[in-house]
Amino acid sequence: MRLTAVFAAVLLAAASAPTVAAPPAGLFLARVPNASTTFSTPVALRAPNDGSGRLFVVEKGGNIRVIKNGAVLPTAFLTVGVTTSSESGLLGLTFHPNFGKPSLPNNTEFYIFYSRPSADPRLGSTPDQVVARYTVPSLTSDVANPAGTIILRLPDLAGNHNGGDIHFGSDGYLYVSSGDSGDQNNPHGFAECLWKKPADSNRNTCGTNPSGTQYFLLGKMLRIDVDTRGGAVSNDMCGSSGISPAEYAIPANNPHVPTSNTCDEIWAAGFRNPWRFSFDREDNRLIIGDVGQGSYEEITVSAAGAGGLDHGWSRCEGRHYFTTPGSGTTCPSATSTVAPVIEYNHTSACAVSGGFVYRGPITAMRGTYFYGDSCSSDLWWSESTGATWDSGGVNRLTGLASGSIYGFGEDVDGNVYITRSNGQVHRISVDNIFADDFEP
Repeated sequence: MRLTAVFAAVLLAAASAPTVAAPPAGLFLARVPNASTTFSTPVALRAPNDGSGRLFVVEKGGNIRVIKNGAVLPTAFLTVGVTTSSESGLLGLTFHPNFGKPSLPNNTEFYIFYSRPSADPRLGSTPDQVVARYTVPSLTSDVANPAGTIILRLPDLAGNHNGGDIHFGSDGYLYVSSGDSGDQNNPHGFAECLWKKPADSNRNTCGTNPSGTQYFLLGKMLRIDVDTRGGAVSNDMCGSSGISPAEYAIPANNPHVPTSNTCDEIWAAGFRNPWRFSFDREDNRLIIGDVGQGSYEEITVSAAGAGGLDHGWSRCEGRHYFTTPGSGTTCPSATSTVAPVIEYNHTSACAVSGGFVYRGPITAMRGTYFYGDSCSSDLWWSESTGATWDSGGVNRLTGLASGSIYGFGEDVDGNVYITRSNGQVHRISVDNIFADDFEP
């Protein structure tokens, strides 16, 4: 048995909130692919639905490594040049929904989010954050073609608050998270502004100052149609600066399409640094871990197809007022913004790493949202129903592994994986219990 008496006590303590269903006794973290393998600053893990069973580990320094048949392949799947200062680097990976599927269009494509090298052309004062499309030479290739195509560019001000997570939604569109530029307290108002905005140290202006570099799409969740490409770049396609013809289109039902002087890629606004997000594969809810400022971390959720929402930064930090006058935990009652389903303070943590709702083979864990924090080695969890998931108390499993949690992943079967600061990757599992809950 892997479950020790200490772990059992931890699980019982974590289940102290009676309204929240605890993960099953026997939960442990299985090292992937084995106890001797480490990666270089892994920030995400992805698995295409191509029948290969492969896992792809994203390393911040610019490599994507392949785990195949229980071993890490010696040659990287892809290596890209990146800026790695602060939080910059290779930050996101997602595979086209048709990846690896014969006879379907775009079946060799995948997408990455990264910080361009410092010597590359840039739109802002620091290297651009970009989304790029890459391909594989054949459907069974373990090494990608080395040349890619930049499809979207984000000018930036600093090496932190990059967001950088990307996923395809069930609607077939690509979702991209971006941070608010790194400046503390959101002084320029990027997170709220839906149009082109200079770094003018005035959060109350939006699109009214034409001078200087225009920083747009920062502090946002974006949604674009990457399967419709080659058209003209419209004035409202803010992510296509220097790219023509367009490498994507704006979905017709994006929330700001009907208005002028708005960046139409924007799906949702009001984020500080939505570092990691996911979709619940059962109902397609969008679940976002947004890194807070000095006091509170938060996780927000929106229903499938619910675009145009304002998630509150910087009027609110979690459930607390920040720049909007007010006190206590009643925010967003005065702001009409999205309230977090989970909030926690910085007593023993600092930056949330959003995770996944477990929908894998272990019945007892289905519906549990697993997440973490980059200043903690604990595995955090919550029930994923209702308006407030943690029911007023944060639930943590301690002592399961070392290394701060940087990111998460999900395989085709719904298993959830954790990537850590010490280079370890783990799969959340349960000892001596089968998927049908019968012990051997």
